[in-house]
Amino acid sequence: MNEKEEPMNMNVTPPVEPVTEFEVHLPPDRKHPKWLVPLIAGGTAVVVLAAVGTGGYLYWNHNQLTAASEECATSYDKAVKAQKKLTEYLESDAVKTAVTVKDSEVKDAKTVAVLTSTVKTAEKTKTTIPECPSGNLTDIKAMTKEIDGLATAYSRTVSEVADRADAVNGSKLDKIVADATKILNDSKGRVKDDKTRTVLENAIKSKDEKAISDAVKAVNDSIKAKSDADAKAGAEKEGQAADNAAQAQADNSGSYMGGTTGGYTGYTGGGYTQSQGGGGYTYTPQQSTGGSTGGGYTPTPQPQPAPQPPQGNNGGGSGGDDGYEDMCFVYPTDGSPSYQVPCS
Repeated sequence: MNEKEEPMNMNVTPPVEPVTEFEVHLPPDRKHPKWLVPLIAGGTAVVVLAAVGTGGYLYWNHNQLTAASEECATSYDKAVKAQKKLTEYLESDAVKTAVTVKDSEVKDAKTVAVLTSTVKTAEKTKTTIPECPSGNLTDIKAMTKEIDGLATAYSRTVSEVADRADAVNGSKLDKIVADATKILNDSKGRVKDDKTRTVLENAIKSKDEKAISDAVKAVNDSIKAKSDADAKAGAEKEGQAADNAAQAQADNSGSYMGGTTGGYTGYTGGGYTQSQGGGGYTYTPQQSTGGSTGGGYTPTPQPQPAPQPPQGNNGGGSGGDDGYEDMCFVYPTDGSPSYQVPCS
């Protein structure tokens, strides 16, 4: 037997679908107008885009701030390093040595004045580096620009000081080379060892300050060595000349021991003279009036004529010739003793 079919309940209410926030509830017995559907969709899109736009701007702004802050931090580190490099260079031996160079030690004195002025200005350079701000993109970018300017100034100052110091050192080397060249030229023929001049010449070509200094000292030492040797040789030569002169004087004196003074002036007196108060003659020996003094040569005595006996009148003779021949003295011009000869 077939089961009896139950009649369909026509009063059952259909299930209600969830309503979205953009839907407009209409009475059950009315349909949606056709124009309302696009309007609902468009409003939804606007709301979504507005939400996306706001979030995107905030995200973009955050990225910009982050990038700007990182850039400022990089500039700050760069400025700090440039400042440190400047401070260290101003305190370096290279700069300290250059600023102590005197005008007389360089070829161009202006380089010394310029370096001194540059160093004083560098020491007054701003040393405080500002910190990077946060929260405002405009402020961050402005501070980054200021910090970059400081870093550039520090680096430029280091270069300026270095250039001025190099100019001083270069001018100093130029004078060293010029002075060494003059010594090289003036020392020709005045050194004991000419190799020292060759070393100096090579040092000048190399423009090595220490090598030039060492070579100049060697040349000066060699000049002094030759000067001392020449002085010693001159003194020895003068001493030998004095000895030779003394020996020659001794040789010229011959056999005279002590020399003679006064010379010979001949002989006076002597001979025969007539006696007073009577006839006859008395013999008087010859006497030297000058003679030799102080030793030396003594004349050899000459034989004298024997005295003649006096002749009388023999008992009353009448005078006249007394029997004696008249004698005269001869004085030789060579200094030998005089002698008598008949006056006739």
